[in-house]
Parts: sequence; structure tokens; C-alpha cells
Amino acid sequence: MFSCRGSTTVSVAVIALVLLGLPLTEPYRDGKFGARVVGRIRERRLERIQQRQRALIASNEAYNDYSMDYRGDETRSASDNGTDYDMNLTTSAEELRRPPAIPPALLEALKPSSRRSMFEGKIVFRFYHGGNLTKQTTLNDNDRLLNGTECSPDERFALIVHGWRENCYEVPWVLELRENLRHHRGGCVACMDYSSFSSGGYGGLVGVFRDIRDVLLHFLLQLQYEGIQFERTYVFGFSFGAQLSLDVGNRIGGQELEAIDTCDMAGPGFDSDRAFKQMDFRNAAKNVQCIHTSIDKGTKFPNKCHQNWRMGQCGLRQAAAGPPPLGSHGLCPVFYNLAFKYQFLAQPKPPECLS
Repeated sequence: MFSCRGSTTVSVAVIALVLLGLPLTEPYRDGKFGARVVGRIRERRLERIQQRQRALIASNEAYNDYSMDYRGDETRSASDNGTDYDMNLTTSAEELRRPPAIPPALLEALKPSSRRSMFEGKIVFRFYHGGNLTKQTTLNDNDRLLNGTECSPDERFALIVHGWRENCYEVPWVLELRENLRHHRGGCVACMDYSSFSSGGYGGLVGVFRDIRDVLLHFLLQLQYEGIQFERTYVFGFSFGAQLSLDVGNRIGGQELEAIDTCDMAGPGFDSDRAFKQMDFRNAAKNVQCIHTSIDKGTKFPNKCHQNWRMGQCGLRQAAAGPPPLGSHGLCPVFYNLAFKYQFLAQPKPPECLS
């Protein structure tokens, strides 16, 4: 009786294993099992890294002691049992290497804040590669910035920062500059679209300058953490966007960025600020070039960059100015785009132009 029960139990178990084994063998036969394991390992590894980063940011602890185990749970249990799930991954050595230390400025920019989260969720970054839009994202999206962009960390990188009442997708000078950068510079091009905040009154925009600046700083430092090289990074800003670009360049400091070019940096809301009057932008990048075309919307302090170009009548107004948006101020990015095709030769400073 006992032996019969034992034999019956064995038979049922054997049948169950055979039936369960049939579907389990299909992934092995189709070669899908290895890909699934590798995918899960990578997903778990990324989750663990992100969790560790959030914990570090919340506690503001130093990143130099970052020595966690990058293996996913599946990899650890498999190696402990003597089973090899490495699948001969060619990128395993690179993926398992210790990441570079996060700069203190990035830790500061990433501190949790409901206000900062609101700005990071509404400011959109549009990536272009080969002339095509490859990705739109915000800093609140749970993904690496370069994922899906077709941009490689070892490529040249360019960033466009528009001005008040502008955006990245329908302003003519932005579209033309994007194409000029693709043709003459190559690599990856991105545009920071903060039109959710720039479409209203100018006074309100000036009031949130620091919030938008912090998003731009976070964006650039996150790109650096993902492998983008600052020595191959170029930034262009117009008007309010010029002030954003230069301030962020100064905060990064050390002339780390390759170059910053600006067009008629905004004066209203900045010229009256004591700190701005004393500020020098030559430390914001290895080369900082500032073009001035107006006195009513541009700054009254034009000597803050390595090259300070004063267009037209001493940089105060332009003879070709028309109604907005192509007044003396709005003509600046038009001139800049034309300089990709035509030479603008420097002339000695006329006597009537003050230093």
C-alpha cells in the first residue's frame, strides 16, 4: 500500500515535470532565453544604480565611497550556485566599472524639491541627430538622457537656448541654426524648450530665472555623467537664453565647456542687478563670444566676454531694423546664422562708440 502510493506520487511528479518542461525548452531552442536573462540583468542593474543615486542625493553624502555590487540578483545567485550567466557580453567590463564621481554641483542641482520637480517636468529637451528629431524628454522622465537619441558620447554636442516668447520647434532662427550646426559642426544637437514659462510676461520670466537656470545646469551635468565631453560641448543662447547659458557656464566654471556664443544678452532685469554688473563671463567656457545689437533689450554692459562684437551703430541699434520680431534685438540671431555663409569682417571701433 505504502509502495503503491509512493510509485503513484513519483509518476504524477514525473508527468508534471515533463508537461512543464515542454514550454520551458522552447526559449532555449529559439535562443531567446539568454536574451531575456541579459535584459533582466541590465534592467535590475540600472534600477539598483538609480536607487543608489536617489539615496545619495537625499542624504547628500559624498559619492567617493560608491562601491556597490553592480551584479543583479539573478547574476549573484547564479554565480553563487556555480552557473555562468555572463553570456559572453562584450560590454560587461564597461558596464561593471565604477562610475565617475558625481560633481558636487550636480548633487546640489538634484536635491529633491517639489518646485524644482515642477520646472523639470515642464521644460522639454529636444534632441536631433542627422537633421532628424530623435527624442523629446524632460528631466523627470525615468530614462537616461541619451537613450534613444542616436547620439554618441564621443560626438560633438551643441545646445540651443532660445529667448523670451520663443520655442524650439517653430522659431525661424532656431530651425536655421539647428541646420547650420548639423552641416558645419556635426554630432548631436539639442534645444532647451522652456516656452511653458517664456510665453507669458517678461517680468514673470525674470522671476523664475534661477529655477530655469538650475534645470539647464542639471541637464548639462547629467549629460557629462552619461559621457558627453564638455571640451566638445558648444552652447548658443539668445537674449534671456544668453543669460541662462552664461550663468550656467560660470557655475560649471574652469572653462570646461568648449565654447559659448551669445546673441544680445538680455539687459532688462539683469543690468540693475549688482552681482551681474560685477560678473565676468570669460570663465564660462574656453571661448566666450558675445554679440550685441540693441540697447533697449540688450545689456548696457557689453565687455564681459573674450570677444565682444558690436554690430551696426556701436551695438546699440541696427540700420536694417524693422518691426518686431526683426528689430535691432531680433536681428542678432539672423546675423549669426548668416555668418555661416558670409564673412562679417571686424572694423576698428569708431570714435563715437564708448568703451
